[in-house]
Amino acid sequence: MKKAYNETWVENLHLQRLAAEWTSKNLLTADQEAQVKELFPEKFYRPGLFVKIGLFCFAVVATSFFVGFLSLFIYDTGSDLGFSTLSLICCGCFFFVLEYLIKTKNLFHSGVDNALLYAGVTAAMVPVFLLFEHAPLWGYCLIALAVIIPVTLRYADLLGPLAIFGLVFTIVAELMMKFPLGKALLPFAVMILSAVIYALARKSKTIYYRECRQIFEVLSLVTFYLGGNYLVVRELNAIIAGLNVSVAPQIAFAPMFYAFTLIIPLSYIFFGLKRADRILLIIGLVAFAFSVYTFRHYFGTLTPSQELVLAGTLMIVAAIAAIKYLHTPKHGISDEQDRKNSLENLQAVIAAHELGVTPGDHGLEFGGGTFGGGGAGEVY
Repeated sequence: MKKAYNETWVENLHLQRLAAEWTSKNLLTADQEAQVKELFPEKFYRPGLFVKIGLFCFAVVATSFFVGFLSLFIYDTGSDLGFSTLSLICCGCFFFVLEYLIKTKNLFHSGVDNALLYAGVTAAMVPVFLLFEHAPLWGYCLIALAVIIPVTLRYADLLGPLAIFGLVFTIVAELMMKFPLGKALLPFAVMILSAVIYALARKSKTIYYRECRQIFEVLSLVTFYLGGNYLVVRELNAIIAGLNVSVAPQIAFAPMFYAFTLIIPLSYIFFGLKRADRILLIIGLVAFAFSVYTFRHYFGTLTPSQELVLAGTLMIVAAIAAIKYLHTPKHGISDEQDRKNSLENLQAVIAAHELGVTPGDHGLEFGGGTFGGGGAGEVY
């Protein structure tokens, strides 16, 4: 699908941000950074955070006033059909203004375009709820997906992945909850669906969808772990069964979920270190902490104060040991804060630009940079 924003400018903006990061680490000089900005220009309007919030609020108020003003001339029947017609007209107007402002004012997630996008999607969904009042929940979700997926592909808004992810899981849960076997297999369905979404997200190498891809990765990793966590499965199983008890009953396949609770976080940590993937590593560490709480919740014998002292001591000892061990980089991992960034790629792009040669487009090569963000490489 054709993108709403200038893809070349988006890629140039990404290069400028990399250059600014490397300049802050004294890997590039200020003159070199200025040269990057000159060779790879972008003309997006990108205000500061507070200005962006103000513009967003202003656009929300403006769209609300527009709907009210238009309703004086169109909405006079008091029927759902009349209000649905008004909503569709407003939807068309919002998207028309959105496209016009992007092309003429070079907006790029500047607040106004975000507000117009959300207003347009909301206006498009209003007739669905008014004209199909008794439709099943999964039906509403399917229609919402039909609207949000194309919008996300075109505008790459960060709320799009959140909405798509939630809608997909809502559909799966809604359909499986209708059958006893579906309720029993729901944790496995969550894990399988999360793995599929993660695999699909990893295939995206386009800078245009970089942030959306990372959101999908984080959500899928979290839900994959929660789908196999013993505490989550046991407590939700009691809620689904409608049991009003202080202690949830034991679940089937408990040993398997014990194993999932321990193996999944350790796998995240292992592959996060192996691939130098910060997202995977951080989620693995958080998941491991929650796994410790899970086992402590059911099998803990120490008092909370004793547990805190023991956990703090172990963490301090582990941190000191890791820092001393990694002071000299081993296995591509170091404790140094200043990362060794590879400048060859940026220098090659600049040289190719000077020579009039277009370098090959490999997309965003995640896993090939330094340890952090979308790229990952040989240095922690």
